[in-house]
Amino acid sequence: MKSKVLSFVLFAVMLASIMLPPASGQPVIMISPEKNTFSANPGDIVDIYFNITNLGNESAKNVFITIEKLPKGATYTQEIIQELSPNQTYEGHVQIILNDVIAGTYNLNLVAKMKDSPIIVKVPLTLRVLTKVDYYLKISSQDKYVYGNDVTITCEVRSKANGILNGIVEIEVYRGSELIKTIAESTYITAYGKKSYEIVLPRPEVGRYLVIMHTKFGGISKTESKSFEVYQRELTYDAKFENGVITVQVKDEEGKGVSNIPVTINGLQFKTDNLGLVQIEARNPGTYRITFNFDGKIVETIVEVKKLFLDYKQQNETLIVYVRDSSGKGIANVSVVAEGAKGRAYGVTDESGKVEIDLNEIGFGVLKLKADSSKYLGDEKTVSVEKPTPTQTSITTTTTTTTTTISYVQNQTVPKPPKDYGNLPIILILSAILFGSTSYLAFFRPIILEEQLDKYYFIKVKAPKLRSLENFVVERNINAADVRATKGKVKIEGTRVIWEIEKLEPEEEAFLQVLL
Repeated sequence: MKSKVLSFVLFAVMLASIMLPPASGQPVIMISPEKNTFSANPGDIVDIYFNITNLGNESAKNVFITIEKLPKGATYTQEIIQELSPNQTYEGHVQIILNDVIAGTYNLNLVAKMKDSPIIVKVPLTLRVLTKVDYYLKISSQDKYVYGNDVTITCEVRSKANGILNGIVEIEVYRGSELIKTIAESTYITAYGKKSYEIVLPRPEVGRYLVIMHTKFGGISKTESKSFEVYQRELTYDAKFENGVITVQVKDEEGKGVSNIPVTINGLQFKTDNLGLVQIEARNPGTYRITFNFDGKIVETIVEVKKLFLDYKQQNETLIVYVRDSSGKGIANVSVVAEGAKGRAYGVTDESGKVEIDLNEIGFGVLKLKADSSKYLGDEKTVSVEKPTPTQTSITTTTTTTTTTISYVQNQTVPKPPKDYGNLPIILILSAILFGSTSYLAFFRPIILEEQLDKYYFIKVKAPKLRSLENFVVERNINAADVRATKGKVKIEGTRVIWEIEKLEPEEEAFLQVLL
């Protein structure tokens, strides 16, 4: 055998020499492997030992030893000889790494070549990859499924063999001790391939389930199993109407919001968000029917949305506003805003649903009325009021000879005699001297009154009697949802409300309403 290899190598060397252009001196490479035939299994490393000799009269530099014509799934290592002197022999080896290589016989070449040189020497090799029989099983499912949904289970046979596997597959699904589904078949799997089975259980009942997979391929039997549970959660809900919005929230046993719960509100379908919430605007009064699907359990409830109704009557210079529900019952603690040509007035209804507005503050003519409550849909109305006509008074004087009737109109200006202030100026000066700055400020500082009713916070500012109030700022730490003012500018900054009043005339009033 060795003589045949040697003869082939010599022939290759002679052939290479013939093909080279004439030269005064050059390296001549001869390479011979320890053996030419190899057998191995997938995953093995094949060592190829060789001798390489320089038969020429010059050194061979940067000689690369490699393998070519490798099968798919195989890799190799190479060896580099920096310098091979004339008549020098070098012993080395390279490796073939068999990864996922299909079984079969492969013809390879052991190659020696020099960098930047046309000299290439190839020696044939034979590699036989043996058949390997191996595989594994995998069952994919969750550990828990919420009742009311379909359950999908995937069973797989994955081949680690480098050839075709023939065998049988049996799959059984149990609920408790009851067998509910089976699959059995003879099949085959290609090299490094897989066979998959998808099992769908439509909305399975609550309980424990077990999947068992039996297989036999290439004479090797294997079994795999996986269990899971179908359960029903203890869910609760809140449903309410507030500030014009119907809010629904679904919670679990720990009070946390649950997402993806189907909710139907008057035929409209929704799913809860990450906080377990569904919110819709309620534009019309009425009964809203709400249906929940709690893991297959249907729960229903209703939310009543009621509306406010405004009515009014004028009594001289006072507008009496009534706020009632659909049954005519007065509603307390409702915020009422009346807006006229001269400004706005704010009020809150009493226990009977009534609030009084001073028409002198907002003016006569066309008025806009608005009623707001967090528990009802609000109401708005445009009304017209007239300034009352002054009444006339008759005075009759009777004598024995004549009767004289004199009429007076109340809104006539009657000259008044000069007012005698007496010693008031002296008293004011003495008070300032005796009581100092405190009494002085009592005439010149503004009056601020504050009050909270239900979800509304009111602030009233009245300018001093003896001077105007300019560039006045009121600042409060309040968590406000909305603010309104009859004078000046008001804004919300985080948890602060800032009210800036440019100017109030002496004894002039301004109001601020804060919705909490």
